[in-house]
Amino acid sequence: MERLRTSRIHVYGFIIILLLLVQATAAATSRCPAQQAAALLRLKQSFHHHHQPLLLPSWRAATDCCLWEGVSCDAAASGVVVTALDLGGHGVHSPGGLDGAALFQLTSLRRLSLAGNDFGGAGLPASGLEGQIPIGVGSLRELVSLDLSSMPLSFKQPSFRAVMANLTKLRELWCDVLAESAPKLQLLTLQSCKLSGAIRSSFSRLRSLAVIDLSYNQGFSDASGEPFALSGEIPGFFAELSSLAILNLSNNGFNGSFPQGVFHLERLRVLDVSSNTNLSGSLPEFPAAGEASLEVLDLSETNFSGQIPGSIGNLKRLKMLDISGSNGRFSGALPESISELTSLSFLDLSSSGFQLGELPASIGRMRSLSTLRLSECAISGEIPSSVGNLTRLRELDLSQNNLTGPITSINRKGAFLNLEILQLCCNSLSGPVPAFLFSLPRLEFISLMSNNLAGPLQEFDNPSPSLTSVYLNYNQLNGSIPRSFFQLMGLQTLDLSRNGLSGEVQLSYIWRLTNLSNLCLSANRLTVIADDEHIYNSSSSASLLQLNSLGLAYCNMTKIPAILRSVVVNDLDLSCNQLDGPIPDWIWANQNENIDVFKFNLSRNRFTNMELPLANASVYYLDLSFNYLQGPLPVPSSPQFLDYSDNLFSSIPENLMSRLSSSFFLNLANNSLQGGIPPIICNASDLKFLDLSYNHFSGRVPPCLLDGHLTILKLRQNKFEGTLPDDTKGGCVSQTIDLNGKQLEGKLPRSLTNCNDLEILDVGNNNFVDSFPSWTGELPKLRVLVLRSNKFFGAVGGIPVDNGDRNRTQFSSLQIIDLASNNFSGSLQPQWFDSLKAMMVTREGDVRKALENNLSGKFYRDTVVVTYKGAATTFIRVLIAFTMIDFSDNAFTGNIPESIGRLTSLRGLNLSHNAFTGTIPSQLSGLAQLESLDLSLNQLSGEIPEVLVSLTSVGWLNLSYNRLEGAIPQGGQFQTFGSSSFEGNAALCGKPLSIRCNGSNARSPSLEHSESWEARTETIVLYISVGSGFGLGFAMAFLFQVFRGK
Repeated sequence: MERLRTSRIHVYGFIIILLLLVQATAAATSRCPAQQAAALLRLKQSFHHHHQPLLLPSWRAATDCCLWEGVSCDAAASGVVVTALDLGGHGVHSPGGLDGAALFQLTSLRRLSLAGNDFGGAGLPASGLEGQIPIGVGSLRELVSLDLSSMPLSFKQPSFRAVMANLTKLRELWCDVLAESAPKLQLLTLQSCKLSGAIRSSFSRLRSLAVIDLSYNQGFSDASGEPFALSGEIPGFFAELSSLAILNLSNNGFNGSFPQGVFHLERLRVLDVSSNTNLSGSLPEFPAAGEASLEVLDLSETNFSGQIPGSIGNLKRLKMLDISGSNGRFSGALPESISELTSLSFLDLSSSGFQLGELPASIGRMRSLSTLRLSECAISGEIPSSVGNLTRLRELDLSQNNLTGPITSINRKGAFLNLEILQLCCNSLSGPVPAFLFSLPRLEFISLMSNNLAGPLQEFDNPSPSLTSVYLNYNQLNGSIPRSFFQLMGLQTLDLSRNGLSGEVQLSYIWRLTNLSNLCLSANRLTVIADDEHIYNSSSSASLLQLNSLGLAYCNMTKIPAILRSVVVNDLDLSCNQLDGPIPDWIWANQNENIDVFKFNLSRNRFTNMELPLANASVYYLDLSFNYLQGPLPVPSSPQFLDYSDNLFSSIPENLMSRLSSSFFLNLANNSLQGGIPPIICNASDLKFLDLSYNHFSGRVPPCLLDGHLTILKLRQNKFEGTLPDDTKGGCVSQTIDLNGKQLEGKLPRSLTNCNDLEILDVGNNNFVDSFPSWTGELPKLRVLVLRSNKFFGAVGGIPVDNGDRNRTQFSSLQIIDLASNNFSGSLQPQWFDSLKAMMVTREGDVRKALENNLSGKFYRDTVVVTYKGAATTFIRVLIAFTMIDFSDNAFTGNIPESIGRLTSLRGLNLSHNAFTGTIPSQLSGLAQLESLDLSLNQLSGEIPEVLVSLTSVGWLNLSYNRLEGAIPQGGQFQTFGSSSFEGNAALCGKPLSIRCNGSNARSPSLEHSESWEARTETIVLYISVGSGFGLGFAMAFLFQVFRGK
């Protein structure tokens, strides 16, 4: 963006010079008047320079001031006089105030620029340049151009009128407020002048304006902190300014509809309204008659919409077209006529909603292009080979599209020799990575991440001396890392993570890249050898490279890199290796104090204890999970993300909770912590994620943990007791509440109805005594409800209550409901199951991967334990494709509702250990996704419905110990089940039972024997979005495996 802004300034400046070039005759032999030279020297005495001790060295006494830096002279009737003073951008500041008296003696000045300087401090009321514009400027009656931009000035009445009344020849004004007293003004620039409010109607009187620059007048605040900006609608009278050549209204707060007539101004060369996010409009038709002057058109980051008209090809002089970031409001494809813009050097249509489809080959005719950005434009197909014709191209960005095919299609001799930036990430490109890319002489940045690129990386000749950043992560590359990569001596960032690369990598070889600051080799099949000890024990350690991030996760490492003895790495990931023993005290370059790093991840290793002092270390993200660390928890200073789960920690230091005041993530699960939760945890008001599961905590649950401010609360399997507080506040943001444990009692707090975002509620394995919490059905996002193993009683699922919202039914999002092992009774109402809308949606294909890196690189794992396929099964990662009902071990009576057969996405149904009567509903054959069915230990009678053989997904069936009769259906999955599935039914006959039926052993033809369930390992992927309540946003997509023995 900085490069783009600089290029725009150069374009604007060049045009301004062409428009306003004033012919002047310099006095070559005459010297400037002594009085004016003395005034300039006095002015210099009030100056200081920000960066250099010697300011304006050419300003010396007894020399010709007409030759001084920033001073111009001209001949006049009275002789040679100073006519121009340009100190713009010299870094001048005057703490004591500008010597206005000296400045205003230069009455012959025609052009004065003090832009970008700082004359703060105590200025004289009439001549200081702090705050209000000095009245003394009015004495400079010959002024044609006045530039005071980017200075903290303001014009107020009556001083402004007093100033302007005398400046009758002013043609250019660069300052804070429009001068109504200069009707012949040609150039007006008020860039970065802290203007606010709307453009006034008096502006329309300035009919001679050729240049208007009101850019960058937002992002400021007044003394009270209230933001202000130049805003309101852009007036229609701008379309009547026939002399207008440059209109720059960018980076403001304008809204409304942009006047289309402005596009048709014959002399308009530059139109920039970018970064006005509420400004709407559309592109008009551009007439073929006449020759359009437009050279720069920038509508980026606005609310413009529509399509690019075919008549865009009539803008023959257009050099820059930027319609990026328009909130997806544009549509359509590129018109063929865009290839007629042979002068176009900059084209950016990124992230604006375009559906470009396949890129036309004619794009190769736009040979003036130096920047082509088409990110997020729904481009499909292969990259056309004609792109190789764009020999002037310096930046090519086709990222985040649907591109396919190999990159080698654009490999041609002489192509991309000027290319500096190549962005092809996040497509579906395939084939190998072309080796020629790494030899392009000017290439600085290349990103091919998140594609389907495969095969080994090839060695290459002539490594590019300019290449600084290489991103090849998230592909399918294999083989070893080419040695030629380590000859890219300018390389600063190398990311090869998330591939299938293999072989050994020696760190001593990598550290030859002395400019390297970011290295990531994580999640490959590499074996990284930390053989760098001899290097960093030598006297040359003073010349070490400065690493910012180092990612070596899953790299089969057995030693910590020795470079860490001398370099503090801001982002360090050594997780998932084979590192053991103590975490050494030298890992932060042997520093014990004033450590300040962003990320420190040593999880999933074999560390046993801490030598590393953390008391004086500031760490934003600290992950030590899945090790063998023991003793008291280490306490860093002000962590934001802290994961100590799955260790052997046994105590919490007193100062831990006090240091969590700004933390949002705390995971202490699976340790040996005990005692009560310290009440001071209630002071951690920013905490959003708290997991204390699987410890030995006891006592009562602090009320603040259930007040609704925690997004994720997991306290399962501890020794908490007593009742739960019932004061969950309105505005509750809780999404997961897991209190599965042993000794909680009383009733469920009704105030949880304030948690409209609640998705998982698990209070299983406690001593709650309450009726069925039908009020949880009003929670619109509830997906998992676990009440198992408590003392809940009474009926379940009465006729839904009309809540006044016809679009909202009870339990409409529910996907797992577990009421097992309670005292529920009565019959189940068929209408209740019709409310379970989420169980009626059949999903084509289970989601089999989770979103990654959405919570500072950490997966969030939830846990739900249910009885599934006859065994207690732990579900970790919940859920999008899995639904189940477990009402087992209660006292339900009556018939099994036929409406259950409409729950077409149901994977598990367990109604065992009840007192259901009647027959098995044939409607259960509609459960095409069903994998587990348990109706055992009831009083069901009649025959097993023949249609159940159509349930081809059933891997586990238990109909034992009922009163069923007749022949067991044959075929399908039924012939894979053993006798234990049907035992305890005295009147049943046929295979697999030993009792033969009269006549035939089967009622349907035998189907091909499927793989037995006992030999299968089922993997089910579950996914649930958790939103962005952390500012970072994260997701859950949980995996579980079920192993069933023989």
